[in-house]
Amino acid sequence: TIATPFETIKTVNQIDGGRTRTAVKNVVNRGGKRSLMSPVKAMWLSGVPYSMLLYSVYRPLKAATRRTANRMHPDGEASRGEVFAADLVAAAGAELIGLVAYTPGELVAKRMMADPTRYPGTLSALRSIVSEKGVKGIFTGLGACLARDLPYTALQFAIFDALASKVMAAHGDEDAPKLRFSESLMIGAGAAVVASTATLPIDAIKSQMMLATEKIRIPALVSKVLADEGPSAFFRGLPTYMTINICKWSSSQAVFNQLRGSTEGGH
Repeated sequence: TIATPFETIKTVNQIDGGRTRTAVKNVVNRGGKRSLMSPVKAMWLSGVPYSMLLYSVYRPLKAATRRTANRMHPDGEASRGEVFAADLVAAAGAELIGLVAYTPGELVAKRMMADPTRYPGTLSALRSIVSEKGVKGIFTGLGACLARDLPYTALQFAIFDALASKVMAAHGDEDAPKLRFSESLMIGAGAAVVASTATLPIDAIKSQMMLATEKIRIPALVSKVLADEGPSAFFRGLPTYMTINICKWSSSQAVFNQLRGSTEGGH
């Protein structure tokens, strides 16, 4: 809910160009101040099941990939680099599953952000897309979502776990670690800064694909944007994109880590 107006501004900024302040004016001019929040139900539709799947799947996948990394190591204990790689694979796998639930709501949200008058509501938007394109139409932009979100989530989770391990080791209780809520927030924010910077160009491509009137492949879209607007088009909206991810990921990972600690008392 909190991220919705920022997502709307970022999307319009990526499409129209200009400064963030100009993007805010464009959003308000198109649909009034309420249009900043018009996609909120679509954001819920994508975000809630996505988060449930992501966090439920990541932990068992991480345990499995770390066991595999340990078995492959001659000493039976993987190095820090190998553990980091195992966490990258686990997070990417969890993201792959979560995106199946995420993409339809994200598609509707992006279209409502760009044009608040296009659909009267989230369900009518889904019905309209299905009637025009069939069921596969609600997965428009899935390839771009995969291209952005697999590396983003892999970096976010692997960096978070690597930094968390260092902080917990500094506490002197690595066998039964418990991060403070404030520490989780700071670590999540740091991971979000790195992941956001690395994936912004792919996020810009995803927004363009979801708003395209005709189906277009990623290489063709990249070539078109480069020819029409230049490389800078892929770096619009970084401050907003980073703010969204810092708020979203630091809070969700901190809450998850706190709940996990309270129910398990350990890692």
